[in-house]
Amino acid sequence: MLNRCFKMIMFIVWAPLSYGQAPAQSPHDISDSELDQRLKFIETRLAGLNPNASYWQYGWTGFYAGTAAGQAALAIDEDDNDDQTSYIVGAVKSAGGLAQMLIKPLPAVKSFGRFQSMPSQTRAERMLKLEQGEALLHENASRALQRYGWKRHVIGIAANLLGGAVIAAYGDSTDAVTSTVVGIAVSEASIWTEPARAVTDLEDYRTNFRDAQRTGARNWRLVPMSGGVALHISF
Repeated sequence: MLNRCFKMIMFIVWAPLSYGQAPAQSPHDISDSELDQRLKFIETRLAGLNPNASYWQYGWTGFYAGTAAGQAALAIDEDDNDDQTSYIVGAVKSAGGLAQMLIKPLPAVKSFGRFQSMPSQTRAERMLKLEQGEALLHENASRALQRYGWKRHVIGIAANLLGGAVIAAYGDSTDAVTSTVVGIAVSEASIWTEPARAVTDLEDYRTNFRDAQRTGARNWRLVPMSGGVALHISF
């Protein structure tokens, strides 16, 4: 009996784990009416995100592009070494901010267009559109929540401290302090002015459709098999 239990435990431990994306809901469990309601909800919320997301994305992109070009031009024409150093550092920091905006754009800007372009003639296409629409809700909410993480804040602060150190070493210490403080303020303003309504949209979707799949949630269960059981994990 003991030996049999030991074999069962070893089977569970060493059995291959099977991973899969748990579906939001079986197609057979969602009526056409509810499917239409979900699609309409997602469409409306994604459309509502677009204006503010576009203002933020293109506004800050333009700001960083303008300040990078402006300070670069000032650095070229400046004869004073201290001021020139400050302008060069400012141009580099703005160029870094611009690169960040272009490399990691706000997904909400194009979410509505992506959702609208998805085919929805047949039920199968609409179910796929629902799955992709839910993924867009999660993607936008996840991006909005990044403001509360430490990474973006630390990167902004570190970049400005480094810039200040360069100015202090090759230019004027007063300019270094000013550049650092202003740079950190601009970085934080960029983060905290980023639209955050996507989090509420996802919460409302989950409230209105309580059995909606919560992406990222992990579930496990034991699946009977010949000779033992296997551990199945869905996430």
